[in-house]
Amino acid sequence: MADRPDSTSTLKTIDVPTLILVGEEDTLSTVADGELMRQNIPGSQFKVIPKAGHYAVWEQSEEVGELLRKFVDSRH
Repeated sequence: MADRPDSTSTLKTIDVPTLILVGEEDTLSTVADGELMRQNIPGSQFKVIPKAGHYAVWEQSEEVGELLRKFVDSRH
């Protein structure tokens, strides 16, 4: 992944509801990476999952589930 070209500029073309979730302890996809995505995806939402690393969905499944449910429900 480190050798792939930077595609940050393509983020501005995303035009669907977007929720970005990042584990606060993730060293592969960092909080800074998530914030960069939020800044470049119009209207996106960004949440940091406490006490979670790269596998936040398994490490903090209840927290992630709640955030996903709120995001989906807000789209109706």
